[in-house]
Amino acid sequence: MKAELISTNGCHLEAILKIYDQEYCVMDELTLDVDSMPKDGEIFYFEFSNMLNEDESWESIFQSNPNKLQCIRQIKGWKYQALGKVISINPVKVDCGIFVEEDVFHSDDSKVIGEYVGFTINRLGGYAI
Repeated sequence: MKAELISTNGCHLEAILKIYDQEYCVMDELTLDVDSMPKDGEIFYFEFSNMLNEDESWESIFQSNPNKLQCIRQIKGWKYQALGKVISINPVKVDCGIFVEEDVFHSDDSKVIGEYVGFTINRLGGYAI
């Protein structure tokens, strides 16, 4: 997907990206290499690489999306609540609208396909491709 760098506080700090006309706060892994890093206002190809909260219970994950949404909502900084639909197993993939997240939980039960879930992203991140 294409992203525009709006601003950054520096490498490994908060950066603001615009993707599909929506702003997201991510951990800046874009400015590691000074020679190839995007500049403010520059559009580039971006891929999410998120760090999930691994302490959420199965019950919490399956009860957190009663409205059947597919989106992410900012909690604070680069921490987000992700809401999505399970689209496959082995590995489990959840379509959150802006991206598909893998390995949110583990299951080989095909009955979870089509279920709506919610989970926490402790650090929304990614890199330029």
